Amino acid sequence: MGDAEQMWITVVPALEDGEEDEAELVLVGIDPASGDPGQRVVDMLLDRGHEGEEGVFYLLPFDLGVRYERTVDRLAVLLLTSPEVYDHMVREYREDLAGAAAHLRGAPLVDGGVLLLRREITTDFDPATGDGNQPVVLLLREGPATEPDLFSAFDEGEAALAVVGTWGEDE
Repeated sequence: MGDAEQMWITVVPALEDGEEDEAELVLVGIDPASGDPGQRVVDMLLDRGHEGEEGVFYLLPFDLGVRYERTVDRLAVLLLTSPEVYDHMVREYREDLAGAAAHLRGAPLVDGGVLLLRREITTDFDPATGDGNQPVVLLLREGPATEPDLFSAFDEGEAALAVVGTWGEDE
């Protein structure tokens, strides 16, 4: 599947709060079993979360963050990590991934971060809010999936949900 098949602008049922006017969010499907090194590194970094309340894990902005780019009719989502976090995590925990992901680390930095994943679609949706950019919702499920498949897999406990904030905020 291409980028457009793994990125959606939608209401995320697991995050609904019962209001009539549900907010649309940017949803990106991540396949941790993919051969794509960027998706595999994203999955690895999500394990770096720091537990707040029971069952809720938080990522620091330099662990994994999102940056949006907008052109006339396209919206791009970039998932970034700091070079230090990337180097530590790949060396310490996923040496098997180091060779496959070397091109990610060797590429020019984007806003001081290692670009792990870039997805883009044609849309007029603008995720910018009065307080900055919206977070991105990642749904992790093995294998490519349609949007309804991701939601049903999450409901059945076969997928994980992560909300990733804006890159570089609160550093």
